Order: sequence, then structure tokens, then C-alpha cells
Amino acid sequence: DFTGEDDALGHFNEYAGRIQLLYESDGPFDALLNVHARSIEGTAAIFRANVLGPGNNNLNENYDRETVFFDEGDNNPQDYDIIGGSLKMNFEMGGYTITSISAFEHADGASLGDIDGGNPAGPGFIPFQSLTEDGIDDLDQFTQEFRIASNLDGPLNWQAGFYYFDSKLVITTSPFFIPSATVRHDNETWAVFGQASYDLSEQTTLTGGLRYTDDKKTLDGVDAFGGIHTAAVNGERVSWDIAVNHAVDEYVSVYGRVASGFRAPTIQGRDIAFFGAPSVATEEKILSFEAGFKAILANQRMRLNAAAFYYTVDDIQLSAVGGTGNFIELINANKATGWGFEGDLEFLASDNLTITAGFSYNDTEIKDSDLLLGFCALCTVTDPLVLDAGGTLRAAVDGNPLPQAPKITANLTLEYRMPMGNDGEFFIFTDWSITGKFNLFLYESLEFSTSGNFEGGIRAGYAFKGGAYEIAVFGRNITNESNVKGGIDFNNITAYVNEPRVWGVEVGARF
Repeated sequence: DFTGEDDALGHFNEYAGRIQLLYESDGPFDALLNVHARSIEGTAAIFRANVLGPGNNNLNENYDRETVFFDEGDNNPQDYDIIGGSLKMNFEMGGYTITSISAFEHADGASLGDIDGGNPAGPGFIPFQSLTEDGIDDLDQFTQEFRIASNLDGPLNWQAGFYYFDSKLVITTSPFFIPSATVRHDNETWAVFGQASYDLSEQTTLTGGLRYTDDKKTLDGVDAFGGIHTAAVNGERVSWDIAVNHAVDEYVSVYGRVASGFRAPTIQGRDIAFFGAPSVATEEKILSFEAGFKAILANQRMRLNAAAFYYTVDDIQLSAVGGTGNFIELINANKATGWGFEGDLEFLASDNLTITAGFSYNDTEIKDSDLLLGFCALCTVTDPLVLDAGGTLRAAVDGNPLPQAPKITANLTLEYRMPMGNDGEFFIFTDWSITGKFNLFLYESLEFSTSGNFEGGIRAGYAFKGGAYEIAVFGRNITNESNVKGGIDFNNITAYVNEPRVWGVEVGARF
């Protein structure tokens, strides 16, 4: 709207390719080489100023699916290139398999955005204009895994191995009202692991695993004024799991699992581009419990799986995003808990019709009576507001659910296939998903939350020559829902939404 330009955003060009070479022989050795690359040039997230509320989370009169009001950002361009490869080798030695997996990835690119989502005239009240570019100058990652696994006829089988990860990441952030800031993250991790399973009987198997992980991270950065910033963290921990599986009969099995894991300490360095300092979160530890069953029912025409779970996370790592300071600060909350259940089914309703469905319920809660966080300047916060030790008003988030964590999710697909002619087949497929309400940020507000989203798609076409050739029409978001996916809270009540309705034609050939 600001420039009068049509079809300015939303386009993209993407190219991707993969070459694989498989070597097999009658001997004990096989290998798979994979080389892949991807290049995408298109549009980054499209921010929309003051499109929520006020006083509710509904999209208001400032929202128009087809229109934005940018005065800068060069149409929010995004450009990334990725290239990588992997080599997997297996050596058979009697009743054992030795496996080596080596992989390398490289990426670079950048995203530029009109972050305030508007211009000096609006829409709505925009305190100041904000333009930001973040770019991956260089990302190189290397991983190596060695493992040995048994293939024995007895009740005991096991595997053990070594894992190594090395990453070097250089990022430049350009706020434009001051010079750019560049940070380098280095991360080196190694681990040793082992797992064993033992058949207690023909129906019952006990499995246990141990893993020792050592993780080191460093950050070196230079801010806009030449200031040097450094940070270093190191974490090591033993994680474990124990599981039991019991086959009731050949069609039904039940299982239970207890596991302990951790996430290593983490460094966030982007804030040095905005007069801040790097933030550090210490390691988090999780203890989880799960029990469920897997079944084949209805004369082997239905597969049904279900599980219930409970977990606690001590010192959970969270990202406190935005607030009036526009920081992305890593923090540790004292604890978070979660519990719920989930189920999925696949049903062959007829020889032509297949139905799948899934449902989950997930209740999460942050437990930290001392955790006070910054919040938006213009929205309606519903959390208690408390003065911190420095006299700044903060939101108390104790008892809130984790952000972007809906209690309910559900999905449904229907696929109908009908043979036509000697070697042809007509098909039609539709899929639908539902997401319950969730908060966009750690604090709760009337505006930065969703009341629930749903979206559906369809694909129909004709396959022939035994499936070697296929032509289809497809649609995504066919009801053209406008679903809020995220927000920016430091400037105005900015949000971004899902992709619009898309129709297309697809032609495929398999040789």
C-alpha cells in the first residue's frame, strides 16, 4: 500500500538436488554416499503492524491478507544456500555390524525485514521505525558417529558407539540505525553411548541405555562500537532410559518407559547488536515417564496407537523474546511440567479408502515464583505485574503454560484410490489439522495469544504406467484461513500469519 506496488512479496524460487551412490556386494561391506544442495530466494516473514485487538486476539480492520504497508525492507527478501553430504559405511563381522556415519553441512544467507510492519503513518500507532537484517555469514557443521551393534540369536543384543559434533557459526546483525555487529559461535560435543535389550520371555523385552555427553560452547563478538564480548559454557552429564515392551499377542503390545535427558548450556549473542550483552542459560534436565499400547484391530484393517506421558524439566531453558527492550534473552526457569496423552489410528475402511486420524492433549506449566519478565508496551497483559529489584515493572509468569504449546492438536486425512484402465489409478487425498489456543510469548496477554487454528488441503490426480507417471492438482489452506503464527511485541502489536490459499498443478515421473 505504501509504494503502490502489486505482487511485491510472497514469491520464491527454490532449487534442490540430491545425488546418492549405493555400493553393495556379496561381501561384508556396503556404503551409501549422499551429496545434496538447496538454494532458495524469496520472501522472509511478512510482519503486519497493529493487526490484533486491542483487548482481544482477533485480527482487526488493519489486517488485509493481500496488503502490507512497508516503507522499507526492500520487500523483506530472504536468500539462503545450503550444501552438504554424508557417507554411511557398514562392515559385517560375524554376528556384529560396525557402522560409520560421516556428514558435513555448509550454509550461508540472510533475511531482511521491515520489523515494525508499517510506515510512519501507520497503520495504528507505531512508536518508531525498525529495519533489521540477520545473516549467516558462514555455518559449517561436521558430525561423525561410530557404532557396533550385535545381531545375535540369543536373548541379549546390544549396541555401543561414539559421537562427535563440531559447529562454527558466524552471524551478522544489522539494525541499520547503528553499525552491524558480528558474533561467532563455536560448539564442540562428543558422547559415548550404549544400549542393550534382553528378552525376558518370548513376549517381554527389557531395554536400557546410557549416554555420557560433553558439550562446549564459546562466543566471540564485536558490537557496533568495537566492544569485545565473549562467553563460554561447558556441560557434561549422563543420561539414561529404561523401557519394557510386552506383546499381549501377535496384534497387541504394551510398553512403559522412563528416561532422563538434558540440554547443554547455551549462549545467545544477538543482543550485542542492540546495546546488550550475551545471555547464558545453564543446562536443563528432564525426567519423563511414558506408557502406552500399539494394536492391530478390526481383522487387521486398523492400526491404533495410544500413550500417556508426564515429564518435569528442571532449570528449563527459555527465550524471553521482545518486551520494550527488544532483546532475545536466554533464561532458566526453576521448573516446568507437562502431562497428557496422544493417540493415532490408520483405518482401511475399504479396499479404496484409507483414513488416518490423530489427537493429543498436552498440559504444560512454568513453575517459578521468582521469574519476572519484560512485556509489551501496548498490549493488555493479564499476568500479575510486579516491580523487580531495579524498580522496573515486570510480568510474573509463574503458572503460565509454555509458549507455542497448545493443549489440543488433532489431524485427519482421507485418501481414496480407484483403479482405472489397465495400469492407471485415480486418487484424491485431503488432510486437515486443528491446533488449540496457545500463548505467543512467556507472558500472557489478551492480544498475543490464539483461540485455535485449523487448516486443510487437497490433492487429486491420475497415476499411470504402474505409478511411474503422475499428474495432480493440489490446494493448500483451501478455506483461506488467516491463522496467527507469531508476533513481535517491542514496537507495536505486530503479528504474522500463515500462508494464503495456494492452488497448483504437479507433474511427476519416476524412472
